[in-house]
Amino acid sequence: MMTVHVLHAGDGYTYLTRQVAAGDHSVRRGEDLTDYYTAEGNPVGEWLGSGLANLGVSGNVSEEQMQALFGDGLHPDAEAAIRAAVAGGASPEDAVQASRLGRRFPRIQPKLDGWDDAVADAYQAFEVENGRSPEVGVERDLIRWNIAAARVAATLQRPGADAEVATHLSHMGKAARQPVAGYDLVFTPVKSVSVLWALGDEATSQQVREAHNAAWQATVAWLETEAGVTRVGAGGVAQVDTHGFVATAFEHRDSRTGDPNLHTHVAVSTKVQGLDGKWRSLDGRVLHALGVAASERYNTLVEQEVRNRLGVGFVDESRGRNKRSVREIAGISRELRDSFSSRRAAIEDAYETLVQEYVAKHGHTPPKTVQLSLAQRATLETREGKSAPKSLSRQRAEWRLAAIKIIGQVAVDTIGATVRQPLQLSVQDEILAGLSVDELAERVLNTVEDSRATWRRSHVAAEAQRIARAFANVRPGVDAQQVADQVAQAVMTRVIGVSAPALNPVPEQLQREDGESIYRVHGTERFTSTRILAIEDSLIDAARTVAGFTVDPATFIATVEALNAASAYPLDASQVELARRFASGGRLLEVGIGPAGTGKTTAMRAFARAVEAGGGRVLALAPTAAASTVLAEEIKVEAETAHKLVDVHRHGSAEQRESDQYRIDSNTVLLIDEAGMASTPLLADVLELAQQHGATIRLLGDPAQLAAVESGGALRLIEQRVGASYLDQVHRFIDTDEAAASLLLRDGASASLDFYVTADRTRGGIRQSMLEEIYVAWAADREGNRHSIMVAGTNDEVAALNARARLDLVGQGVVGKSGAVLHDGNKAGLNDVIVTRQNDRKLRSNQGKDFVANGDLWTVIDNEGGDLKVKSLRHGGVLTLPAEYVATHVELGYAATINRVQGMTVDTSHILVDPQSTSREQLYVAATRGRESNRMYAVVEDTLEVDAHAPDHLRTSILDALTTVLARESAERSATEEIQQAQDAAASLSTLLPAYEDALSRVYDPSQLERMEVAVRDVLDTEIADRVVRDEAWTHLASRLAAYEAHGADVRARLTAAVWAEDTGPGSTVESFAKIYHHRIGAPAGTATETGLPSWVSPPPAGVDGDNRDTRAWLHTQAELIHDRTQALVDTATANPEPWSAKIRPVPEDASLQKAWRRDLGNVVAFRDLNQINDTESPLGTVRTDDDAYTAAAASLERLRAVEDNVATEARRRVAGLRQRLSGDTDLGGAVDVAERVRRLRERHLEEEKPASNDDPIQRGPGHRPTV
Repeated sequence: MMTVHVLHAGDGYTYLTRQVAAGDHSVRRGEDLTDYYTAEGNPVGEWLGSGLANLGVSGNVSEEQMQALFGDGLHPDAEAAIRAAVAGGASPEDAVQASRLGRRFPRIQPKLDGWDDAVADAYQAFEVENGRSPEVGVERDLIRWNIAAARVAATLQRPGADAEVATHLSHMGKAARQPVAGYDLVFTPVKSVSVLWALGDEATSQQVREAHNAAWQATVAWLETEAGVTRVGAGGVAQVDTHGFVATAFEHRDSRTGDPNLHTHVAVSTKVQGLDGKWRSLDGRVLHALGVAASERYNTLVEQEVRNRLGVGFVDESRGRNKRSVREIAGISRELRDSFSSRRAAIEDAYETLVQEYVAKHGHTPPKTVQLSLAQRATLETREGKSAPKSLSRQRAEWRLAAIKIIGQVAVDTIGATVRQPLQLSVQDEILAGLSVDELAERVLNTVEDSRATWRRSHVAAEAQRIARAFANVRPGVDAQQVADQVAQAVMTRVIGVSAPALNPVPEQLQREDGESIYRVHGTERFTSTRILAIEDSLIDAARTVAGFTVDPATFIATVEALNAASAYPLDASQVELARRFASGGRLLEVGIGPAGTGKTTAMRAFARAVEAGGGRVLALAPTAAASTVLAEEIKVEAETAHKLVDVHRHGSAEQRESDQYRIDSNTVLLIDEAGMASTPLLADVLELAQQHGATIRLLGDPAQLAAVESGGALRLIEQRVGASYLDQVHRFIDTDEAAASLLLRDGASASLDFYVTADRTRGGIRQSMLEEIYVAWAADREGNRHSIMVAGTNDEVAALNARARLDLVGQGVVGKSGAVLHDGNKAGLNDVIVTRQNDRKLRSNQGKDFVANGDLWTVIDNEGGDLKVKSLRHGGVLTLPAEYVATHVELGYAATINRVQGMTVDTSHILVDPQSTSREQLYVAATRGRESNRMYAVVEDTLEVDAHAPDHLRTSILDALTTVLARESAERSATEEIQQAQDAAASLSTLLPAYEDALSRVYDPSQLERMEVAVRDVLDTEIADRVVRDEAWTHLASRLAAYEAHGADVRARLTAAVWAEDTGPGSTVESFAKIYHHRIGAPAGTATETGLPSWVSPPPAGVDGDNRDTRAWLHTQAELIHDRTQALVDTATANPEPWSAKIRPVPEDASLQKAWRRDLGNVVAFRDLNQINDTESPLGTVRTDDDAYTAAAASLERLRAVEDNVATEARRRVAGLRQRLSGDTDLGGAVDVAERVRRLRERHLEEEKPASNDDPIQRGPGHRPTV
């Protein structure tokens, strides 16, 4: 596989040179890496990449070169070049600049908040006073709270309120942003390949190594052609070609824990050279987007290379529930492979324990240097000391001895012959071997369609690689990579583009070498299929079709009245309306939307009783078997999973199809609960059944909660296109403020976090600490007889929480110490709570009425020989789970994944939140389970991995971590919605304007930047000018100066007025002159042009002659599109005003005033469209003081809001009077003449009132040429 990690500037590269490339031992400063690697036997790093051609670098990599390129962004041989330049008379600054590749990495000064030191001091004081470290939970919370309270009081000069203290806590600990220096691509073959390399004879080992090298080198070459692009223009709007990667490769032979692990790190520098010769930054978006496709390409190539060189075969091996299978070499046992990985797990456990002990003692995450020493200590503590570096031959000898202990000497000696045994093909293998490329393509398309509603080309490529590997394995002699490419091409001929074509195709000057527009991000186009669109259309049609069973209104009303009379909690109005719509709506398909805690079950109970009263029956369908049994009990109807219903009607017996559990007829109403989790193809299958039997369908769910793992988005699509009934009152929570916050959380509003932060419902720390805090809080709730749940995002985290819970329960004597080993690696003994994770309809309980379902919770009442006798927590039924089922499908049940808790209601929930993976939908589901409280524990910092691999993400604050989660939507949109959004995006100003402005300034007028630099150097001192043009904000300043030039202003005068003497005087704190001047100069005042463009936008170039005719023509067309879009937005805002426009004056009657009014409104709506502001309350969103567009839009908004004074009112009265007097005059020329005179009077009046524009010189005294 291939993984992608970020390398940060500074010392982000050092784990490559000091740890990865050099094994377990650090490189001593000044020591030559070549000698070091040779002594150890590890190969030295090598330069690679097409981008090296213009650098004159090749061969071995030195520590000095890595520091220059990845540490400082300089030419790899900068140190020698700088020495030579200085010796030749150049200043050190000029010498460094001459070696710099593009702009310098941003210098970000860390702003230390002193939080870690304060907490560490408080922990130490606690330990001195109490003779121990503070415990997780109340003691640590109180320490943090007291520190925050003291800091807030010092700032406010008064005691802080609890909400203020909690808010202060949520902001603490964020690390300074660090620039990206490169990307570490790690290529690792499957474990069996590394084992064969380690244990095979020397010839075999060498062939495996060469196969691995050939595979990763070919993959990197492919990535260069696909991802070797950079961004140019304001905001990086354009994506252009480069000369390729500048990269280094480090081969490593084992993991830090000592097991054989052949892998290669390819460190790709972010520095790339454009075709124009300028050095810029690699556009990492494409590299990340192609990560999976590149990984699958490497997998295909390494498998093919090993198979072709050694004649081995590969077989699919399952990696557990919901995980993709892995292809390993046939003949290398799993037992042997796992034995080489067990030591790493032991070291990781020891490392995590040491980290937790450090946090307990000091109150904060250990620094990286300490983390590294803890990892080394963990390695030492799990083996008998650490030996000196070893040669490869010695390592192979030791691996051989370890393998003999596992599988015996004969098996090790014959491993080369064993793996060359011909594979026995199964029936399925033979079928696969007989397929054509078109048939393989059809399989790939079906897989992709079932997985997602829309997809990128890379998704198709990845799936084609997977099927090509399997195909080549059973069809000797074929080229797997060639088959993959052919299959991918065949699939792409069958798909439909979702991404909208450009409204104004770009000319050649605005294309990359492959003919693609520079304004389209490579590889981001999305596609769908006719099948997916047809399914979505059928669901929409069904929601508009009148058909099926209906309950008459009188019967429905009588049913609701009877239910309300018998209940202490009558249905609210929205519940009644949802039940009515489902029972009496009359459509083939109806949709109901219910946010968490709004009483969906109550509404469905009323709906089911009404249907039964009307002579029909409800057959409920749930996403899982366990959920279906709960649903059946709660609303007293038959229930099953949708998958099982479809399967029975397709493949079941007639007796099954006619049973109460599966029978469908014209009186049947199919209720699909949690419909957002049902895939679009599955909904289509249920719809087909309903239409065949005359039944109706009711979809109940919430698009804001967990969505289908497969192709989805149908629920939201039907809601948007046809409508739905809504539950609007939240009943679940004890605290009404939490109920309101949950709805804001559902919408992704950052204001929702105010409640959780100020109510002290949030915590933050490293993952290990957060898991411990979750457990302690859960245990306290459990002790207080509260029904509580621990929630995490991954199975590994859930297993860790379960293990922690069982450890304490064993210590308390609550559960048995001995027990059966479970699927998650934990044990289950007497009285343990377990969860079954696989449906097994043969295992029956509750007098045969219930079977073992995925998600069911049980208590262990006996265990013997691996079997577990268990009692259901739901219905009390007892059964025995066989040992094989226990080992494969059973886990401890104290914690749960987010997916498993949807639909659950408890007293309290404790949620692990990972800002790098948790989505808004997941957070909303997890944070709405508890009636009394829901607490969030955010992972704000990652520690070094045990092999010293630096984390990709920097430390953040609790509030920023949660805000990041709110911005991440994971719910898939339907293909229909994606197409509509793509069309809207293509026509929006967020697409049209940036491309227009870039082409106008950078392509049509390529000398603009040079002219602005000349102006800057004419005004500023040389050293200041150098700093300005090297600044990351230089292009923004240049664009602003160019805007003044376009308005006819004196650029040099504007810049001179922005220069202040104190900028370079004693005590100056200016870090970026470019940003300071950009702010002071301000945006040029908008002019009332006849182009109809927003006032801050330059008109298209005049004339028809000269160079760049194609670009000029494109610019004129683009300007027309911008004009048309702006006018359409004005028309829409006028016809359908939103709340943000409530304070805007009405449209003037006078034509000239109306024109100005529309121009101002055009500025506002254009800015909203440009920045995709969807807030209906805020006209312009957040303030952007240095944004020319914002300045113009804000000025227009102020004019639109202005209250007319008496003079303006009198002018309007006179206009009305003149019109009345002239109404009978047929001389239209006279009428126009009078109106024109009034318009001029009005404009003169407005001109007198208008404040001074930015065209007026800034009164700061004489200009000054500052010096450093």
